[in-house]
Amino acid sequence: MLHSDMDEERRGSPLTSHRYGLTGTPDYIVDTPNGPVPVEIKPSRTDNEPRESHLLQVLAYCLLLEEQEGKRPPYGLLRYKAETFKVDYNSQTRQHIISVIAEMREAAKQQEVHRSHDLPAKCRMCAYKTVCDEALYSRDES
Repeated sequence: MLHSDMDEERRGSPLTSHRYGLTGTPDYIVDTPNGPVPVEIKPSRTDNEPRESHLLQVLAYCLLLEEQEGKRPPYGLLRYKAETFKVDYNSQTRQHIISVIAEMREAAKQQEVHRSHDLPAKCRMCAYKTVCDEALYSRDES
């Protein structure tokens, strides 16, 4: 059975974990013999390897499903335009996403936050580009 976040029953009902203070809605949840599996679709991505942020997103959905269903999903799926990546969800990847969530919470408490990359294109897309003192391009370029 396939559920979509666009289905009437799923709309407005994201997965929530009070334990981790996390909420999210995967594009789909596929019921498998080993339990539900979250699916995230990035239809415009053509990369040969999955992006770290996308892997973390799928792992977060796995954590949310585990909290909601009481059973650990075996994996999650990340779908790019022409490629589907299986994202293993095991003790190691579970601990990794929990530690990333903790790091993000600590970073949110900081009074001063610095740029975490060296990608000018990423700066151009940033919502804070107009107030950032560490932008990697001239504001005249935007």
